[in-house]
Amino acid sequence: MKTKHVWFALSALAIAGCSQNEITEISPEANPEVGFSVFTGTQTKGTITDNTESGTGIKAKGFGVLAYYTGATDFASYTSPTPNFMWNQKVEYKSSAWSYTPLKYWPNTTDEKISFFAYAPYADTQNTASSSNGIELTAATASGYPKITFHWNTTTPSAGVDLVATNAAQTGGDKTVDLTKQTAAVPFKFKHVLSRANFWAKLDGSVNDSETKVFIKGIKLLGTGASTPAVANSSSKFYTKATYKWEDGTWDYTAGTKQAAAVDLDGGILNKTTQSFGSGNVYTTSSVAVTATAASMFKATQYLFLIPPAANGIAASTDIRILLTYDVVTLDTKLDGGKSVIEAKSVVSLPNGTLKGSSAYKYVFTIGLEGVKVSADVENWDADVNVVDAALTEDAIKDAITAFSTIKGSTSACTKFSVHVTGTASVAATLDLSGMTTTNFATNDCITLDFSDVTGISGSNTIAVTAPTGWTASGSPLSSAGQITLTKN
Repeated sequence: MKTKHVWFALSALAIAGCSQNEITEISPEANPEVGFSVFTGTQTKGTITDNTESGTGIKAKGFGVLAYYTGATDFASYTSPTPNFMWNQKVEYKSSAWSYTPLKYWPNTTDEKISFFAYAPYADTQNTASSSNGIELTAATASGYPKITFHWNTTTPSAGVDLVATNAAQTGGDKTVDLTKQTAAVPFKFKHVLSRANFWAKLDGSVNDSETKVFIKGIKLLGTGASTPAVANSSSKFYTKATYKWEDGTWDYTAGTKQAAAVDLDGGILNKTTQSFGSGNVYTTSSVAVTATAASMFKATQYLFLIPPAANGIAASTDIRILLTYDVVTLDTKLDGGKSVIEAKSVVSLPNGTLKGSSAYKYVFTIGLEGVKVSADVENWDADVNVVDAALTEDAIKDAITAFSTIKGSTSACTKFSVHVTGTASVAATLDLSGMTTTNFATNDCITLDFSDVTGISGSNTIAVTAPTGWTASGSPLSSAGQITLTKN
């Protein structure tokens, strides 16, 4: 069985936008085999976050493809199209290349069309009861536009995935529907389809006694059922099942499920630690300490990925409600145990207009003597960075920087770029970039040469970089895996 390897090339980099996109391309071959390129706007280089602290990347789990052959007819006009070319085809990253099997070929005539739909992370198990990562595809026999029924993880929220997918409404260089024979790769521009939330907390000015501190013990997402304290929340839009439509990239809630019972944010996501407040550690409950300075209640790299409650996010105060349980602890040596502890519970509604799909939010809960207030800021889900892979050679890195110059010329707002270098350092080496032409870059533009995945770098096998004219290199030479940053003067 022949395996298709999808190799890196630089010819198509100019179509990348100004967002953090991993760009992987193929070298066209004589036969029109179907190859794929991947553009993912993700939180870290090449990573689809599954919300564990280590994270599970797209290169570890791969991505899935459904493909429909419709002859000379457009997909939208074809009678009952089915995924007769690929169904949940897994594309894997092996030996520094994307590959899949069995190999598929383009139709021979130029007017015959194939439509592709892709998602990540890959879900190998496909049934309602135990779909991998909560991702349930329409069946291989189903006709029409495919869909993803997404099941939110109510048992372990910290294991939730950052679902990304293409959609048929994408145009231009991102188009994947009604494609005809080509030697270039099929471009998959994955988009985040869930809402991302991060919860922060701080004290307001009413709590300013050094003998009194506040510790958050638990957070719950409230469902339609009453909780303690009792809350009339029958209008909750905390969906734990909904359907993503590949047709237009929207959500359908017709067969959705609204969560009834409140869901605890488990210890895998909350940054709880054993406290040591007071002389002799009179308060040691595992909790999140709250101070006057806002800080995340989540562990590093942890987020909540939620099904957006509607196309425009939250529209009413009952849509998404949070229950915070916290202790107000005051040191008092005259009391038994040296302290007073008052447990408080506060129900807070997330602000209207937030939790839109494909958007990231930072919610700050401000705790005072009269309760809890919440505000929200929209976060930049994808850092404004373009990322490209390159081999550990001078020419490959030069080619990557030249491609970045092309992107910079068409999208001047891009200011940060990263070359993800792979390979093995067997001897000390200096990469001389001094003769490069970097016409389109502007002062303070940055290019990070990321050697984190290069093996063999040591005190004897160092890697140094000579910066292009008009640039400054910092971090050079490297005596261990790391990064060198080029900054335009």
